[in-house]
Amino acid sequence: MKSANFKDFLFTFMPSMKIQSRVFLLVSFLGFLWMASACTEETPATQKQLYFPIATYLQQEIKGMGQQPKKVHKTMILDGKKEVKVISDMDWEKEWALFIESDLNKPAFDKSYDNLSEDGFLWYSLKIGENLPVKKLKIQLDALERPASIEIEMAQTNFLFDTQKKMHMNFVDGKVQTYSIEGTQQMRWGSPTHYQLLGVLLTK
Repeated sequence: MKSANFKDFLFTFMPSMKIQSRVFLLVSFLGFLWMASACTEETPATQKQLYFPIATYLQQEIKGMGQQPKKVHKTMILDGKKEVKVISDMDWEKEWALFIESDLNKPAFDKSYDNLSEDGFLWYSLKIGENLPVKKLKIQLDALERPASIEIEMAQTNFLFDTQKKMHMNFVDGKVQTYSIEGTQQMRWGSPTHYQLLGVLLTK
């Protein structure tokens, strides 16, 4: 009997789940495995941060949106099936969890990345021989040294699956305007699953 792949599980065993829920499940599942495979220990507050503090920056952004809530126009595509909705009560901690967890300021990562940064542009690349989920992290800064854009490339291969992810955030005046996650995941016993998520924050 042929084993069901993860795509079959998403579409066959959970037919009542909307695309949003399936994409969230897929992203959360892979994010959990990625961060479990890497060290998720936080950097002590007294320790100097070697890399741009994405987690701190986004958590401050989330705190600000708690005082001034924003709606988000969210598009989700799972293997060609599309769902669009406007959400007014987004849980931003969950929505941006992968971006927050991609912060490189963890003790185990101190010597794992080459710093290829230039003025106004931060670029961290995983060193040859290292095996961590975040492969590249690029941040374009504005004139006030706030993020103008963030680009993250992630990948992992193990006995269960092969997976790749590209994540982007765009900012205006240091505030998040759009974000996206695009990825492909293939279980060892099945065909690949492709998904996309795009969020646009609304001013009204």
